[in-house]
Amino acid sequence: MLEVYLFVNPLGARCMRSEQNIMKLADHLTSKVSFQFVPLLNQQIVEQALPTVHPSLAQRNDCFQTYYQAILAYKAALFQGKRKGRQFLLNLQTAVINDHQALSTDLTRSLAQTCRLDLDMFEEDCQSDLAKQAFQTDQKLAAEMKIQQPSSAVIFNCDVSEYGLLLNDVTYEALCDVCEHQGVATKAALIQDSTPAPLAAEGMGHRPHLHVL
Repeated sequence: MLEVYLFVNPLGARCMRSEQNIMKLADHLTSKVSFQFVPLLNQQIVEQALPTVHPSLAQRNDCFQTYYQAILAYKAALFQGKRKGRQFLLNLQTAVINDHQALSTDLTRSLAQTCRLDLDMFEEDCQSDLAKQAFQTDQKLAAEMKIQQPSSAVIFNCDVSEYGLLLNDVTYEALCDVCEHQGVATKAALIQDSTPAPLAAEGMGHRPHLHVL
């Protein structure tokens, strides 16, 4: 069984593509795949999101709070089931990245309705200590796995080794390379069984940068 931890910028386009590539792989593998999208928030993400070269402290704080609120909303959605949580995250990214909607309480509430979440529970969980503690746990996990940038994945083949592989470029082809390297499936079979999606095209043709953890 493959176990995959993908560390994501909750509002990042590259991370959204990585998420879709992992779900695509799970659909085409005959063996079981367990995967989690773990939100990551650090100085690098905030710096990259800021529109100016020398942002003010207020701009930095506002940017941090935007990402933090997005993560708390995602964690609140996850409390109602992993599948619903992942769908909420993808819908949130689509709304902000593709549709250029501003993150707001009204937007997260609308997305929660679309995902058929219990709205009262969702809104309560968004402000809860439990969601904040879950955020802190995710950041500790990222530190333990030496994650420094979003769209990084740590992949375990639970049937072979207790060591994980760190993948910094989560394209579909790179994931197929990992599967072949781990003896899970051949790259040719996975690519043949799958029609490449435009979102998975970035970085094709490059071997993955793998590190053993």
